[in-house]
Amino acid sequence: MTLKGSYQPVEHSPRQTSNKQKLAVSLFWIGLLLAVAFAGIAGWNLTHNLRTLSAAEIETTIWNIGGPLFSLWAFSVTLGSLLAIIGAFLYVKTRPSFAWITSIGVLAVVIAMTMVWSAEYYPPLFGVGGILILGFFFAIVWLWMKRYAKLDIQGKIAGSYTLVGYLFWMNASWFLCGETSKLHLKAFAGSAPPSPIEIMVFLVLGWFFVLVGEYKLRH
Repeated sequence: MTLKGSYQPVEHSPRQTSNKQKLAVSLFWIGLLLAVAFAGIAGWNLTHNLRTLSAAEIETTIWNIGGPLFSLWAFSVTLGSLLAIIGAFLYVKTRPSFAWITSIGVLAVVIAMTMVWSAEYYPPLFGVGGILILGFFFAIVWLWMKRYAKLDIQGKIAGSYTLVGYLFWMNASWFLCGETSKLHLKAFAGSAPPSPIEIMVFLVLGWFFVLVGEYKLRH
């Protein structure tokens, strides 16, 4: 199934269209509430316990690591974002099969990477991945130049905000690679664990500018 084919229009009666839009909006809000409830509200209590209790003490609480509540918290953003994306796909009348297959595929990748391979450190993967990310970034910038040069001023402004967001994401990727690699490199053995404050700042700014770009494009 091609991405282009997934957006072929499907004829529905007005009532069917209304029901599908209601389902799409419901999925979006369920995803949002799930992510906020566990990653945001419940996460405050969990992180407090993780900062103040030992591993043995944590096991005696509702947040015992590996327990159902902890697992639900760990995957709350994944599940919430997937539900929101499924809702978005359905709202714009993407083929339902594409929406569900894509979401199941992403969930499978997340589970595989976090539960199967996350314990392994494989340096070549970081090298190849870093080169790919760098290549993807400059390809996006090149395509952006070609596309937005032809748009009106409003489109260029919206696209400029989005590109700034991509720039911050690129820097977040770069420094994230550096911070995580220090934990596995002999030259940094015994040094204090890094506090990746800059990565969080870059990520927040990246998401902010992409949001502004989407808002400007809509208006």
